[in-house]
Amino acid sequence: MQFEYFRPQSEIRKLVSSYYDVTVPDDVSDIMRAEIANLRFVIRGEVSSDLNGIEEQYGPGATLLCGPTYRWSNVRFAPGTQVFGAAITPMGWARLFDVDADELADKLVPLDEYVPPSALPLVKDIFDAPDETQRVRAVDRLFADMVDPARRIDEDFLDQVTAWITSPEPNELAVMISEMSRSQRQIERLCKKYFGSAPKLLHRKFRALHSANRLTWQELTDWQEIATTAYADQSHFIREFKQFNGRTPSEFIKGAHILVRMTLQQRLQIDHESPFSLIG
Repeated sequence: MQFEYFRPQSEIRKLVSSYYDVTVPDDVSDIMRAEIANLRFVIRGEVSSDLNGIEEQYGPGATLLCGPTYRWSNVRFAPGTQVFGAAITPMGWARLFDVDADELADKLVPLDEYVPPSALPLVKDIFDAPDETQRVRAVDRLFADMVDPARRIDEDFLDQVTAWITSPEPNELAVMISEMSRSQRQIERLCKKYFGSAPKLLHRKFRALHSANRLTWQELTDWQEIATTAYADQSHFIREFKQFNGRTPSEFIKGAHILVRMTLQQRLQIDHESPFSLIG
């Protein structure tokens, strides 16, 4: 499997964490862990996913919008498959799509249902690009065209919650609520709108993703080194880790899981500006 990251143009880096290109020469089955929202273009080959509850196949020309996910799913790449994708930040979701994030959480849907008709020719340019450099520029143009600068967005709330969930420290929900001049009901509503879930589930997800990242980047062989005091006990940590990463901590350390490992290893190779890279 070949995996490569690319940086979006500077004007949209708050909206798109990164672009990535995956090319799979052989048949590969793996697990897709919980993620922020993504947009994926199947350039060639075929991808199968059971995110929607049943296994579905997507062939060349498929353009898929994936809302933020809060559980793992199975994915399979047929031999010769190439997928180009974009990781959409919560700010990007708010600026690019006129639908609350929780409506598409844990769902994979056709992009053309959620973009203006005028943007569809720009999607074709992405598939017609002769190489990845031109493809990156084509996706940049698509997002620049889709941005609605007049859309009302609570940027202060987005920034506060982003800082809370992307910090590697185990900050609890009560800490965030105490620092906001909002009611708990308002916080719940806005978290669902921008991030796809209530804040408690959101926090659990990013805490588990941070743990998996540290296991990979620090090349740890004992998962107990990253089981923070935020968990009640080892059983609690193991359940939480598996719910969002698809494997227990021990399985994560010992297994191949090529997709997650290559993603995390390549993530260190470019200069990420987005806190959702979870580097730190």
